Amino acid sequence: MSITASVGLGGKNTVPDTRLVQAMINPHAVALGIELLEVDGDCGPLTRGGIRRYQQVFLKIANPDSRVDPGGKTFLHMASNPAPASVVVSAMRLPVKLKPGDFLQVPVVMDPADGTVQDAYTAFEYEIFDKGARMIGTDYAFGVPNEIEVWPSAQVRIGVTLTAPLLAHEQFHYDVGYVVCRALAHQLTIARAPTIGGLVTQLSSLVDLHIKRRVKLIQRRYDIDTQHGQNAKYQRIWLDRMTACIANPAANQIGGFWL
Repeated sequence: MSITASVGLGGKNTVPDTRLVQAMINPHAVALGIELLEVDGDCGPLTRGGIRRYQQVFLKIANPDSRVDPGGKTFLHMASNPAPASVVVSAMRLPVKLKPGDFLQVPVVMDPADGTVQDAYTAFEYEIFDKGARMIGTDYAFGVPNEIEVWPSAQVRIGVTLTAPLLAHEQFHYDVGYVVCRALAHQLTIARAPTIGGLVTQLSSLVDLHIKRRVKLIQRRYDIDTQHGQNAKYQRIWLDRMTACIANPAANQIGGFWL
């Protein structure tokens, strides 16, 4: 991993070299007290300022030159100090527990998976924030720290009371979104690609696998087994599985299904 020419104030600032420097600065944005840089290859004032701040904080240079030179002190320090291993992509949900106020009251509630009319239906929304990229050896990785945010998209039929059993059933559907996004976050943390484009392709593939396919399989099996919450025995079995899954941050399966 190296740059071919200087990046920063007075540098040649080629696009590939600038992208590399931006990606090497981003894991340290919090420590530097700067905003994450867009890994776009444009050596503008934010990138030059990031280089200057890096030299001040980590190299203790009193009069930094805001430039990274091939084989120079700044580049060698960046190359040997990647993001700490403890800094990861994670997942969080708000709220943690569903309550009646989280449900939108509508005249008819239909489960899109099987077309049946139900008393309530809960899905989830999520957002993965763009935190740029970082360098791990010669590969690009997703910027960290980052967090996938998960929140409910819930409906209840007008006139239906959200009893404790019904809320518990809907809570499971919501929790599936959380545990799957947590598994996705782990995969994003360890994802690597030789190019930014390759990293973006991996993001698309991982979202399709976890969010679009695996969520659908788990939710469908759960509703079949529990008869949409009417079978108390299987409802308890699946709720116990979810309790164990949430308690284990490293869990990658629930009920024999991959997250």
